[in-house]
Amino acid sequence: MNESSHTRVSEDERERALGELSRHFSGGRLTAPEFEERSTAVWAADTRRELARTFADLPAAPALVPGSEVGPIPGMVVRAGAVAIAAIVCWLVLGNVLWLLLFGVIPALLLLARRRR
Repeated sequence: MNESSHTRVSEDERERALGELSRHFSGGRLTAPEFEERSTAVWAADTRRELARTFADLPAAPALVPGSEVGPIPGMVVRAGAVAIAAIVCWLVLGNVLWLLLFGVIPALLLLARRRR
């Protein structure tokens, strides 16, 4: 057993994992309920091994082309994306468009306000 698989994960690692899940969801590899279930598993993961189980049946992220490296996605952006996706899931499951306003529009406005500072 690899020692790093027992290493505890950080919040940044969880946020990057959630970003990767979001890419799989937007790519059509996950349904809304699967995305919600796996997102919960990402936030509950304590070790890298537990985190890796969330992606066991998904293709690995493509390697970056040399020279095209991008920095880490800020945590606020990841959280805003996750909240927006949760709003869409609530809207589709519960059938009330107000979820989009509550969870989608308000965090987006807060994110924009924060970026302007």
